[in-house]
Amino acid sequence: MMLTIYLFCLTVGGGFVILSAFAGLDGVDFDSHFELDVDLSNPPQNADTLTPYKTPQKSKFAFGCPIFSLRFWTFGSCFFGLTGFLLTKLNLLLSSSLILAISLGVGVSFGTAMVGILRRLHQQQANSLILSEDLIGLWGTVEIPFDQTCKGKVRLYLKDSMVDVVAITEELHQFEKGDQAFVIGRSHNKVLVIPEKLLNSN
Repeated sequence: MMLTIYLFCLTVGGGFVILSAFAGLDGVDFDSHFELDVDLSNPPQNADTLTPYKTPQKSKFAFGCPIFSLRFWTFGSCFFGLTGFLLTKLNLLLSSSLILAISLGVGVSFGTAMVGILRRLHQQQANSLILSEDLIGLWGTVEIPFDQTCKGKVRLYLKDSMVDVVAITEELHQFEKGDQAFVIGRSHNKVLVIPEKLLNSN
């Protein structure tokens, strides 16, 4: 009876682990050098309000409880089943209850460990992406001229990446191609900039 349970857990859990590995369900493919119009994430609730930079606050419980993760049950059931199957087949004169206890311990340990490892990898990959807040405080080069009455485009360099972003300004200044602009805010997919001379005058 227990051998059937071990085989079932090994088959189901192992199947999901294989799918995860070969289909790249736990991976993120990101090219660190690109050029695009960025759709800035997390727009303010008021579409017309430009928000200043705020450092994102990280939760103390960023990793959360592993038992609420599908990966915990996937990897946990796989190693639970594998351990129980091997110990039963090896006939080590262990009682069925001891084999069950060992299998549960191995399953919980591996499930928890894999959840922590995968979440850390995702966090590192997410940190390598460009967030809207990362753009604020950067200098950019004007690619498409603009002024207070129209939108343009500035090119920013961040994390070894080149990003072209739609830009607006509230200053009475004509931005020409090649001018330097300083990003001070954002609104949806646009950044608010001021001219270089405004900073130099302070």
